[in-house]
Amino acid sequence: MDKQNKHKSICRQRKEREKQQRIQSILDAARTVFASKGYLKSTMDEIAMAAEITKPTIYLYFKSKDDLILSLILPLIAEIRVHLKKLEKDLNSGKIHDGRDLVLGIFHAYYNAYESSPETFRVLQLFQQKDLLGDFKPEIRSALDEKGRNNVILCRSMLTQGMEMGLLKKVDVYALADIIWGLVVGVVQLEDCKNDEENNHKLKIGTLGLAQQLITEALTRLE
Repeated sequence: MDKQNKHKSICRQRKEREKQQRIQSILDAARTVFASKGYLKSTMDEIAMAAEITKPTIYLYFKSKDDLILSLILPLIAEIRVHLKKLEKDLNSGKIHDGRDLVLGIFHAYYNAYESSPETFRVLQLFQQKDLLGDFKPEIRSALDEKGRNNVILCRSMLTQGMEMGLLKKVDVYALADIIWGLVVGVVQLEDCKNDEENNHKLKIGTLGLAQQLITEALTRLE
């Protein structure tokens, strides 16, 4: 590569890095604003101010506020799926020997997503509020519903398999999957109200630990 082409390549790489940094700064700002003010009350002006850029600059990368929230939530849903797929692989390969490990694995898949990005997890909680769903464009709502539903289906599948293997007591798998997800989301939301993040998440860890214990004991006492 001659010097001129090398220089052009370096410039393109620098511009790409700057572009990705700008996109990330916008996403970081949106995550903070959404988590603190809620989706409906948040504005693109506030996100621009938090990112220290102009509002027209945001529109160079994101078409709308819906596009922003989609860009935030989808990676989190994908991360949950990665954890669940690893758990499924362990289950299929015989590495999971009892129902307790299976149930704890599902709990951990959800909570690990919270730990990796608490603010994005809170944005996901906002999305699940019934009154908010109608404010999304149909295509945005459909994309989020599909990805989230795939994770739920995978969770149900593993729980069903655990029951068929004799690791878990046979119960309504639809209800059980909802209970586990609802516990994680509910406990996180409740303890966040107590500023648990400032206390190194001790309340969340303790409360979820007890919930896991109660559920696993109930499900693994096979008759």
